[in-house]
Amino acid sequence: MLKIFEKEEQVAEAIAEAMAAGLKEEAYPVFCLASGSTPQKSYKRFAVQANTEDIRKLRIVSLDEWVGIEKHSTGSCYQMLQRDLFSPAGIQSHQILFYDGMSPDLQQECEKIDAYIEQHPITFSLMGVGMNGHIGLNEPGTPVRDHSSVVDLSNETKTTAQKYFDEPAALTNGITLGLKQVIQSKKVIVAITGRHKADIVKEIFNHPEAKLPAQELLHHDHIDFYLDTEAAKHITQKVEG
Repeated sequence: MLKIFEKEEQVAEAIAEAMAAGLKEEAYPVFCLASGSTPQKSYKRFAVQANTEDIRKLRIVSLDEWVGIEKHSTGSCYQMLQRDLFSPAGIQSHQILFYDGMSPDLQQECEKIDAYIEQHPITFSLMGVGMNGHIGLNEPGTPVRDHSSVVDLSNETKTTAQKYFDEPAALTNGITLGLKQVIQSKKVIVAITGRHKADIVKEIFNHPEAKLPAQELLHHDHIDFYLDTEAAKHITQKVEG
């Protein structure tokens, strides 16, 4: 379902409420969460709203990570989530299972995450969408995989991602969940906000022939797209909900 909110703050509040509900309702909640700028406000609100006892039962499984970037370095996917969510919400290290982009055996990292998800299915996923329509680090043209993999980063992703780092980062590869693993989550919200995302939103919703990774998440009953009016200004399809 596509939901369009007037302001980004309303998107953040709705997502925070969905996260809190997903935490409270599940006996063993497993969240898979995007890092980056789009979900920051949602995480801030969730950290305030969430019950401490409920937080203790939460588990976090990694969506993606840059290969060759140390997890505590500024700009790593782990570090961004640590700053925006884990620390403010009081989520402890034993509750988090994350890819190690510095591992000498990246295949083992893939298998580690895949085995965990097989045993503990994801109950809630929050996805952002890249400027080229990627989900996680599944770039355009990536097959719809049901397993984690090491992927080549597009030039656009390499360039856009530099904003997260204190100094230029030599990015070549990422490690990411497969699109099918995301889709198989019990509940998924895809958040897209800001006028800078209006063009890629137009491609996603108005041009099915574009074959973008984000389009693989359309037309599923358990997956909602949350947009603000700035991001949605070029959408021509009928809005549901």
